This record gives sequence, C-alpha cells and structure tokens, in this order.
Amino acid sequence: MKVKIALLFLLITVHLGAQDNNRNEVKTVVDDFIQAMNQQDTKKLLTLMDRNIGFMTVFFDGNKSILAAESVEMFIENIESTSPGMIKEELLNYKITASDALATVWSEYNFYVNGSLSHCGENAFQLYKSPKGWRIIQITDTRYNKEKCRIKTPTDKYERKATLIKFIDNWHRAASKAEMEPYFNAMSDDAIYVGTDPDEFWTKPQFKAWAKSYFEDGKAWHFETIKRDIFFTDDEDLAWFNEKLNTSMGTCHATGVAVYTRNGWKIKYYQLSVTVPNELLEDFLELKNSTNVKE
Repeated sequence: MKVKIALLFLLITVHLGAQDNNRNEVKTVVDDFIQAMNQQDTKKLLTLMDRNIGFMTVFFDGNKSILAAESVEMFIENIESTSPGMIKEELLNYKITASDALATVWSEYNFYVNGSLSHCGENAFQLYKSPKGWRIIQITDTRYNKEKCRIKTPTDKYERKATLIKFIDNWHRAASKAEMEPYFNAMSDDAIYVGTDPDEFWTKPQFKAWAKSYFEDGKAWHFETIKRDIFFTDDEDLAWFNEKLNTSMGTCHATGVAVYTRNGWKIKYYQLSVTVPNELLEDFLELKNSTNVKE
C-alpha cells in the first residue's frame, strides 16, 4: 500500500510539473509574439503563428459589439506599414490554462500609439503544441475607447500583495469605525460571510441587513490582526488568506477569499471562527451539550 501511495504522489508531482512547464512555455510564446509585434519583426511573428491562424476583434462602445475578422496577410501588412516605434502593446496580466496539446491565454492589455494610450481591451490567445513547439492558432481581442479604459499597469506580485494587505486592513478598519458603506462596498455582490453562530451563513444583502443596526449605533466590531498568511493564483487576480485575530470574543481564526477586479480588490468569501483551547474543549462540549440551543 505504501508503495502505491508513493507512486501516486510521484505521478501527481510529475503531472503538475508538466502543467507548469507547459504554462511557462506558452507564456514565453505569447510574450515573444508581443515583443516581435512591437519591434515589427514580421519574420519572428511568422515563426510563432500557425499558417491557418485566425484573427477576430470585438469593438465595444459600451452598448453594442461589432465583430470584425482579419487575415494573417492583413495583419502582417499592417505591421510592416507602421512607422518604426509607432505602436506598443502592453500585456497587464495572464490567465493561462494548458494541457499537453492545447492552451489558452487571457490577458488585459493597453495599446499605445506614439507613446499615448490609444485603446485597451482583452486578448484571448489559443495555441496548440505542434511538432516544432507551441504555435498560436487564434487571437481574439476586444477594443475599448481610451475614455472607457481604467489605467492599469502590468501585474507585480509584490505590489499586488501590498495592495491586498492594505485593502484587508482598511476593510477591518471600516468595521471598527462603523463605516457601513466602505465596509460593504469592499465585498463583491455575490460575497458570502460565515459568522461564529451556526445560523450565520449570509449573502451580502443578508449580512448587511443583520449588521445595519450595529453600524448605525456606531458599535460595529474591532478586529486586530495578529498574523496573516496570503496565497495567490498564478495570475495574481485571486487570493485566499487566513488570519489570527484579536477580537471581543478572544482569539479568532478567519479564512477569506478576495478577487481583483477593475475596481480593485473585493472580498468574495469570509469565515470567522472562535477558537477553543484543547484543554478546555471537553468542558466546552459539555456546556454546549447541556444547552437546548439548536445548531
């Protein structure tokens, strides 16, 4: 049995390692494509694309979408006819899914003409693993007028973590100051909050309705962070964290999930738990069982 378990873990490790390797290779191809496009290196571009590649663009004005197609010949001609140094595309983040044969890369981008922001949008690259390596077989992008672009910069994992730490601290601070709107605006519309009582499993509207009287009385809650650990997905747009807190209920533990949106970080899930020392657990269970409180 031990041999089988060890073999299983080995296979899982090899599989995860292969996935990471595929994602890294795919990201390199996409990065090379953007660099070659910015440098107007059409020979390099042709080595990164399959000859049957398709180009689609969705123009969106805020009300309606218009779909337009472009051939690879048109794409290359447009690159060659552009003045040197005139254009620059900047990828802001990456969401990569890859198997051993097929991969997709989704990324927000900014597009500059002569150093000024022209438009922004999202790119969706699709690649397959050819005998000569990963090749791009489809590029679909959206384009928004610069007036609708929220200026963003490429993801920096250290900066992203720093902004998340500040965001969570400000969220707790809003509760301690009984600032209701900032507190609940920091939560996504579909957020879930799980409190310490067995019945405290709330949607955002339910939680807000329950907490309203506390905030209006200026007597919300005060959480002081003792320790916090934060973990991110590869694209840095989703994070989960755990906290050790000093509260009016004593030391509590909490687990949260936050998502990065165009409007910044949002709390998507938060669960608060009261801690019970092991040496008090038996007495706690006895007290709990002696009551008629239903869970």
